[in-house]
Amino acid sequence: MHKPTLMAVFAHPDDEAFGTGGTLAKYARRHSDGAGCDVYLVTATRGEAGGIASPDLANAANLPDVRERELRCACQVYGIHPPRFLGYVDGQLATVHQGQAVAKVVRLIRELRPQVLITFGPDGIYGHYDHIAAHRWATIAVELAADPDCFPDRPADACRPHRVSKLYFRVLPQEQVAGMFEGDKPAAAMMDGVPFYLVGYPRHEITTVIDVSDHVEAKMRGIRCHATQVRPDSPFVKAPDEAMRQPWFRHEHYILARSTVGRQEAVETDLFAGLREAPSA
Repeated sequence: MHKPTLMAVFAHPDDEAFGTGGTLAKYARRHSDGAGCDVYLVTATRGEAGGIASPDLANAANLPDVRERELRCACQVYGIHPPRFLGYVDGQLATVHQGQAVAKVVRLIRELRPQVLITFGPDGIYGHYDHIAAHRWATIAVELAADPDCFPDRPADACRPHRVSKLYFRVLPQEQVAGMFEGDKPAAAMMDGVPFYLVGYPRHEITTVIDVSDHVEAKMRGIRCHATQVRPDSPFVKAPDEAMRQPWFRHEHYILARSTVGRQEAVETDLFAGLREAPSA
């Protein structure tokens, strides 16, 4: 019997770590004991335009190779399959051929055949154009992957249509964002010298909360695999034990955007809720 499969689509190495690392580890652990999921991570770029937290970790010339190794390290920590790269350049996702990009994701959906797919929401957490592009590609690909008239590759058996049962957007709750104020300034990511503010969602809009308390150590180790992206003054470096105790670290939040089985409860606690082959939450 085909194992339940979870697929995540993001833009950069480390996009998976902070808000979904615990989820990936949780469902992968179920796979490792023979009872659960195959978990795949699709990443559009190798993080070529990212910052470098410490100059002894990388330089501009080797940063893509270093960040690919960091992501492979994180995937090993989570216990998931090695990452799949779409081969695009960091910072350029909004300007590439959009049809070709969507087609790549469609083909991966048809190859891996996930029941559940997670990606960014339409705001990309803080409006990062690459994040928004990854959201659009994944969302459109979920629809087109089920359509036999779209991207009919040959031989046909290599690209059979597949319908994803549940599509989730990774989001932040409003209270978490509110707690990230620095003085009187709201939480933001700096891009090209200007703040892009984090977007928080009210609790009534969040459909799904995954308790990853049993997997916080794997989540933390996954974050720390991305060493070039974690500043030395970060709580993940200075006070990891304290960070792992925080509610925002122990719970990951999603909005169910599309489902063939409907919404099973007021607040879901399992991404596979309602699916016959689901592992228990």
